[in-house]
Amino acid sequence: MRVRLNRHAGFLLLFALCLIIPFGIMAYKLVALDYAIAGLMPAVSYKVELSMQVHGHGDDISISTYLPKSDNRQRISDEENSSGPFTFSLSSGAENRLASWNAEAVNGEHNIRYAFSVQADHLKFVIPPELPLPAQADTGMAEYLREEEGIQVNDPVIEETLNIVLPDRNVPLLAALTSIHGFLQNKIENRNFSGYTDAVTALRLGEASCNGKSRAFVAMLRKLNVPARLVGGLILQQGSKRVGHQWAEAFVNGHWVPFDALNNHFAELPSNYLTLYYNDLSLFKHTTNVNFKYFFKITKRLVPRLETQEALGASFLNIFNIYSVFERIGVSQNLVKIMLMIPIGALVTVIFRNVIGLETFGTFLPALIAAAARETGLMWGIIGFLLVIFVAAMARKALDWMHLLHSPKMAIMLTLVVIFMLAITVTGVHFGLFELAHVTLFPIAILAITAERFALMETEQGIGKAAKITAATVVVIAACYVVMDSLFLQSMFLAFPELLLVVIALNMWLGKWIGLRLMEFIRFRKLIFRQGA
Repeated sequence: MRVRLNRHAGFLLLFALCLIIPFGIMAYKLVALDYAIAGLMPAVSYKVELSMQVHGHGDDISISTYLPKSDNRQRISDEENSSGPFTFSLSSGAENRLASWNAEAVNGEHNIRYAFSVQADHLKFVIPPELPLPAQADTGMAEYLREEEGIQVNDPVIEETLNIVLPDRNVPLLAALTSIHGFLQNKIENRNFSGYTDAVTALRLGEASCNGKSRAFVAMLRKLNVPARLVGGLILQQGSKRVGHQWAEAFVNGHWVPFDALNNHFAELPSNYLTLYYNDLSLFKHTTNVNFKYFFKITKRLVPRLETQEALGASFLNIFNIYSVFERIGVSQNLVKIMLMIPIGALVTVIFRNVIGLETFGTFLPALIAAAARETGLMWGIIGFLLVIFVAAMARKALDWMHLLHSPKMAIMLTLVVIFMLAITVTGVHFGLFELAHVTLFPIAILAITAERFALMETEQGIGKAAKITAATVVVIAACYVVMDSLFLQSMFLAFPELLLVVIALNMWLGKWIGLRLMEFIRFRKLIFRQGA
């Protein structure tokens, strides 16, 4: 009896310490280190994937496009290039960054993929109302005042339009900008087409898309001696698109101020606008007489705020300083974040197994698959998981026919899983399913063991039982994915990794669970209610 009491007291002590220590450290960080809880809320980030497809007929092929640069408003990271036989080169000037892909004697169809992540801020300018219109052109800004092919500054149509919009030229700059922007917004109809429209055509037709309105805006400002330029980019929205976007910038009081007459953004740029290049340029150039297609795939994500991580001070208990140690050996913060989330996924699995009563293939498999599915996405992650399990299980049944010893048989299954996962990756890249291609990140050994267990269960207990547990495993994988993908939890555990002790405490509590599982309650509900009556 005394041993049992001592064990119970020791359990309660450890349980209490696993709660007191992390919350004590958290309190110290919040009070002494001045952690900002609001800053721990995730920021919006976008992953942009540019996919280009070209079909060659034995000729040399060259493709070029503009890639975004990091500046005070937008931050570009995690750039990836996959171009097959094409040689990739990158040149960067004062304003633009040009990427080129070149290959000789290209035959057949080839895919080029370039991906990057971007975080951008909402930009809003306040223009002083007393600023006058420039009385004469600034020779130092001649590049942004001259006439161009699509920006016909000296065409009579531009002068005639300005006489309508600004009959009195003795107005402040703000009033002139407001009148021109309002005219293009309200008097020139919005048209959703991707064709080229110059400034004069847009004004004559009374309708235009983003590029026509922006050229007209720039032309009228240059006529008023206000330096202006075009900006090309993307509006970042979840999904796939084949069209870019153009807006204008005016040089006002020492700053380039953005204007979008199509979407009515006056002296501001939303956080989902990505700048790709400056001036009146074509986004893509490629060798003529080749079949060329492209599209952008945009995925919205939430990420921890970098400015908060950098402002937390130099204390030893500031975990972000410890992460720099991992980075020195090539372990990124993203990988550390995944490691911190795996115990959370394991806790979710324990809840489903011990409290709800779902039987799964292994305790850690759902959490590990959910962690790997961060790169594939949930849907393709589950499809890849089921494909690997099914194919490997079929291979296991074939190996049983050979009556091999267990260890060599498992080694063969492991090899077959690797081959099949590589085949999935190649297939995914070929068909542009790059999420599916990331299935190679799945834990190979555990998949092989799971496939072996699936085949054994199918043989001993029937396909129905094996399918039922597989379905339950998929449900738990989805639940783990949702919880582990929570950016709030990721941010909290990145800032307060001591919360892992709370996870241990919860597992200790669940380890003492002796209550009725939910599935058992559902199964025996008639008997339970009959006894209660």
